[in-house]
Amino acid sequence: MMYEIEYIDKEHLYLCNGEIVLSVTQILQRVFPDKYKGVPDTILKRKADYGTIMHEAIQTFEETGVYPELDYIQEASFKQYLELKEKNELEVIEQEQIINYKDIYAGRFDMIANVNGEKCLLDIKTTTKLDKEYLSWQLSLYEYAYNSMHEGNKFEKLYAIWLPKKELGELVEIERKSEEEIKTLLEKMEGDKNDVELFTM
Repeated sequence: MMYEIEYIDKEHLYLCNGEIVLSVTQILQRVFPDKYKGVPDTILKRKADYGTIMHEAIQTFEETGVYPELDYIQEASFKQYLELKEKNELEVIEQEQIINYKDIYAGRFDMIANVNGEKCLLDIKTTTKLDKEYLSWQLSLYEYAYNSMHEGNKFEKLYAIWLPKKELGELVEIERKSEEEIKTLLEKMEGDKNDVELFTM
């Protein structure tokens, strides 16, 4: 069966063959319901805006080779990325591509790249602390969907490109969830796929 995926940016919705499907973010909100509990919306927005700036800076640089215009804090993080890129022989293959797993969920991964000669799936994080369990589910869901679309085209490893402010950046390997764990999660979520409005956007 062919699946046509559309993303509506204003509503942050994914459509599969014209029907709303869960996003990876919405699934993770169910797995980690208290992740941002007690954090003021103003702080969440500020952190999200910073993360967006860094994602866009890296994406533009990898697409055009043009060094982005950033403030001194952002530039420090970007230089950390360049150091990680050189140290780990990171060669970007794809960025910001939408993927889907059948008509159950969809999402957009940050990056596929060769890392020290191995094809890997990577996510860029700018958080103060790195939530490896959250990332394990996030990247595993991306990988599971990608593999369903590209049979036999698997990743060697999953990584986080971690760029916290005022700290040295790190390339952190992330443990993947098993296929059985993902299938169990999706069985729980499949009943919600027609009730996307119940999820916090």
